[in-house]
Amino acid sequence: MTFDKEKFNRLVHYVVWKAGSHPGFGATKLNKVLWFAEGRVFTLTGKPIAGATYVREKFGPVPRQIMQARTELVAEGAIKITKNERQYENTQFMALYKPDVSMFSGVEMQAIDYWTDYIDKQHTATSISERSHDYVWQIAKMGEELPLYVYRVNRIPEPTDEDVERLKRRAKELGLG
Repeated sequence: MTFDKEKFNRLVHYVVWKAGSHPGFGATKLNKVLWFAEGRVFTLTGKPIAGATYVREKFGPVPRQIMQARTELVAEGAIKITKNERQYENTQFMALYKPDVSMFSGVEMQAIDYWTDYIDKQHTATSISERSHDYVWQIAKMGEELPLYVYRVNRIPEPTDEDVERLKRRAKELGLG
């Protein structure tokens, strides 16, 4: 996959514009929005939003390019980053102007908006980190790359008892069991 640095920077800027100044929305939530949105779009279309490289870190998958994007967005005057040492999630973001989102498709915008709102409103940094600590993250070494196709691994739900019974009946009908 090819990494699109400009698109990634616009993605980060947009998420910060949409939720960055909300209480409790810091670096952890930002990284999770990026992971879940890119993973969802990759699952739906076979292509990522920006093609960032995600790696296993202590609090879940993190885009390897995030610190460079943050630095560049601050330098261009798109976002402001502050630290509050008295809060658990001490990195706070603020977008200084509305980002250009014309490069994003409808599917991409839908995924970005959904995950931004969901993570911002329904989760703490801790709860969304726990959700991203899936099987693939658990078996990866610290700093190891997590290709986007692994996003699909834990998104297949466990079969219910009804599913198992239905499948057993079907297998019997087909002479397989």
